[in-house]
Amino acid sequence: MYSIKPMKKPERFVQLVNSPKLLTLFSLAFLFIESGLHALFEKKNFFDSLWWALITATTVGYGDSYPNTTGGRFVAVTLVLGMILFLIPMITASIASKLIVNRDAFTHEEQEEMKLMLRDINKKLGEQKE
Repeated sequence: MYSIKPMKKPERFVQLVNSPKLLTLFSLAFLFIESGLHALFEKKNFFDSLWWALITATTVGYGDSYPNTTGGRFVAVTLVLGMILFLIPMITASIASKLIVNRDAFTHEEQEEMKLMLRDINKKLGEQKE
């Protein structure tokens, strides 16, 4: 009776953004880039920088290694702010969205169909009153 066109692109975007695989890949890429930059600025080997980045990103900060150069400090700030302001909230939201799912909720298409039906009912009721 009523036909609703599905919204494929927005739904696909939400699924992509909420993908644990993509989030994990992005987190690892961010960590490795920051490690590489730390190694470059601080003139340390990559594995020491990876250790530093892991400890710094988790905000443990043992104090055994810290940046001494301006570039290294900038990398540290971007790593900490990136983790605290972006990655940790994204991980938390991803986990929460998987836990909080209303399986009884209507789909977007069902909601649009109900709106059309209600408009038709209101129109018919309005015609009957006249």
